[in-house]
Parts: sequence; structure tokens; C-alpha cells
Amino acid sequence: MTKKKNDDNELFKSLLKLNIRYAIEDSNINIRMIDNRIKSYQTLIDHLEDNKPFFFQKKKLIEYNNKKEEYENKISELYAQLGEEYDLIEKLYSDI
Repeated sequence: MTKKKNDDNELFKSLLKLNIRYAIEDSNINIRMIDNRIKSYQTLIDHLEDNKPFFFQKKKLIEYNNKKEEYENKISELYAQLGEEYDLIEKLYSDI
């Protein structure tokens, strides 16, 4: 009975390590996706900057500022998600 229990424990440990490796791989994919989203929002901000209205175009300037703030908030949220993914990977690596 002890040998079977040891074999079961080894099998469980192997499966756990395999699951952790897949979780790390999945987290790395999420990091790349978040990075791509950050880059796309940064590109949108760059396009806004290229077409920034003059100071006397009040209505357009308000719209510009609102859009820019929205994109910057999205980037901030994505950086928070990125930090969470890095923390997750760090925790998963410590479990291996």
C-alpha cells in the first residue's frame, strides 16, 4: 500500500508541476496581449497629439482632452493588470 501511495504522490506532484507550467505559459500570453493593448492605446494618444486642436477651438480641445484622459486611464488600468500578471508568475515560479 505504501508503494502505491508514493506512486500516487509522485504522479500528483508531476501533474501539479505540469499545471503550473501551463499557468505560467498562459500568464506570459496574457502579458503579451496586455502589452499589445498598451501599445495600441499609446498609438491612439500619438494620433491625438498629431491632430491636437488649437487653444481657441474650445469644443474640439475639450473632446481632445477627454479622449486623451480616457486613453491614459485605460493604459493605467492595463499597467495594473500587467503588475498582477507579473505577481502571479512570480508566485507560480516559487511553487515549482
